[in-house]
Amino acid sequence: MKLHLVFIALPILAASLLFQPTSLEAEDPRQFIELGKGVAHAKDGDRLVLFLLVETFADETDAILEAINKELEGKGNEFVIVRCQNESAEHRKLFAERFKQNPDKMPLGVVTRANGEIVIGTNGKSPEAYRIVILASRIQAGYETDPDKIAALNDAIMTDGEAASTVFGLKRSDLEVTKHLITKYRNWNFADGRTMNAALLEANGATGTFIRVDGKEQEVDFNTLSDADKGYLTIILGGNKAP
Repeated sequence: MKLHLVFIALPILAASLLFQPTSLEAEDPRQFIELGKGVAHAKDGDRLVLFLLVETFADETDAILEAINKELEGKGNEFVIVRCQNESAEHRKLFAERFKQNPDKMPLGVVTRANGEIVIGTNGKSPEAYRIVILASRIQAGYETDPDKIAALNDAIMTDGEAASTVFGLKRSDLEVTKHLITKYRNWNFADGRTMNAALLEANGATGTFIRVDGKEQEVDFNTLSDADKGYLTIILGGNKAP
């Protein structure tokens, strides 16, 4: 009888284990109102902190919050969000004295490291500005290393100058380089099978200077590129819009 009961119990035990909740699922960032608790949680996991000050009923607030939630979905191991309150003297002092931003000029978003070092921020009303801030801070913190995502940041800065102009903490030299690129960041293929993710910065006859996603410049003989990319350059350098 005891042996029979064991065999009955095994399927039940297996089923219960199968449906046990897993702790491996990525969690969204925790949100705090109290500065101390938010910073403490950030230090506990060496997370970045997004200090956010927005008007509750402003037209742009919903779009900004939606953009932030989408960008930070599943990134609770990287970020903490502190939802600051305009009526809080402590929160207003933080933005005015620590971040050097007028708290009356909402919306405002500032990202810091767990030790309080300011990484980047924005005083813009465009959701794209917050996407730029989040992606740039993840890249600076080493959370994002995908060359395509790094290229996407440069593309966002280049294609949405209005949003980029509201972002503070980006290197001005990076912004200037991005504005004068001949092409966007893309994958370039060479005739020998090599690839390079970069943007064309300068062209001089049969050679060009490319800037890679790591910021380093590289001289390339256009004749070493694949036929498709040489054709692409012919269109670009000829003054016509590339497909």
